[in-house]
Amino acid sequence: MKPPALDYERWDGRRLGVVARIWAISSAGLRQLWGYRFFKVLLFLAWVGGVFIATTGFLISQTLAEGGWLAELAIKGGPRAEAVVRAISALLLVYPDLLVTGFFKAIFWAHSELALLLNLAAMALLVPQLITRDRASHALTIYLSRPLTARDYLLGKLGVIIGVIMLLWTGPLLGGWLLAMVLSPDGVFFSYSLAALGVALAFNAVSLVVVSALALGVSAIARTAAKARLAWIGLWIVMSGIAAHGTVLPSWLRHLSFVSDLHLLRDEIFAMQTTLLDAAAVVPLLNPRFADDLLEAANQVGTDELGGVITMLVIMIGGALALVWGRIKPE
Repeated sequence: MKPPALDYERWDGRRLGVVARIWAISSAGLRQLWGYRFFKVLLFLAWVGGVFIATTGFLISQTLAEGGWLAELAIKGGPRAEAVVRAISALLLVYPDLLVTGFFKAIFWAHSELALLLNLAAMALLVPQLITRDRASHALTIYLSRPLTARDYLLGKLGVIIGVIMLLWTGPLLGGWLLAMVLSPDGVFFSYSLAALGVALAFNAVSLVVVSALALGVSAIARTAAKARLAWIGLWIVMSGIAAHGTVLPSWLRHLSFVSDLHLLRDEIFAMQTTLLDAAAVVPLLNPRFADDLLEAANQVGTDELGGVITMLVIMIGGALALVWGRIKPE
């Protein structure tokens, strides 16, 4: 029997390529995260949010549609109730963009509050696993000494974050909307809810960029898992508390809270102030007092510091990515 060669031999097996390397890193990170019971709780709550979207969308479609359950109940309620329902149905015919798009914007806006909170909590678990532990154990040096580039490594870690946001935010958002559309009695709800869905996905994408960059940055600078987790919680909760002081502090200091900046940016992306003002112009036909409430709510959303918000977010993203590359490249 010929003894095995002990010198270098060229690999003759199947070559998997860059995508396989990135997937190996991402899938391993997600499997590790799945081992945490707390993450499973977050996942459950996230899909409860998806059910909320489906349920609320179903109720709205049944309320506004001419053949919905509200119209059937109104027939039993007498001429006055029937007249009110007919007026609502008439408004749907005249203002479908305002009613359907506006209602679904409000639903997706509320869902984004829950989804962002759950993803920030999930990052507290994930941040130590991104780069911190690999650097602390010197495993990163071994990884990058093989045919694995720093780019492959970072893309794999980014894939973990994308997977988490898909599971906790994008998936429930799309799943809840699709179920609501399946249950809606009229195609107008599908047509006019698409604009609201596009806005929700746009904010989802913006949040993905911001959260990904900062999570990688925090994980890159921390030396231990405990310090990484504390740094993330401080960046999230402590800075949010500082920003909550409002006009007491300088605007640049308030904008150091990326969570506060995302909330302000969300109001602009969803254009909630415009939606509320448009609704206030139509609602007096049914309820003048409610129109006043809408005007008051419109005055409380939006910001005149959009330039400062975007500038600070860009600075934080750029600084975080520079820190990540500086910590990874020299290894």
